[in-house]
Amino acid sequence: MSLQITTPIATLEGIVVENAYGRVAVVDQFTGTSLQSQVQLYASEEAFVSGASPLHVILQDISIEPYDRNTQGNDILSLGHQYLQVLLGTQGVESTINL
Repeated sequence: MSLQITTPIATLEGIVVENAYGRVAVVDQFTGTSLQSQVQLYASEEAFVSGASPLHVILQDISIEPYDRNTQGNDILSLGHQYLQVLLGTQGVESTINL
């Protein structure tokens, strides 16, 4: 899974990336009551695969949200993508989730 960013993203170096690619990591915290999700943005999927460094951007890229396995299930990767999609959206960044 990944996030395909559909809003142009400007890096700290002033370069605008049209279709950034986001890789997501999700952790179910020790208490089991919250998920911490983080996205790293790359110029493209190919850049990620080839080992390029993530983009340097000023965006809030970490989400910590309440989590209840009994009602939300155990697919934390999917939940993390959804939480980050909302977080990025509050910053004017639109994305789609790629399964």
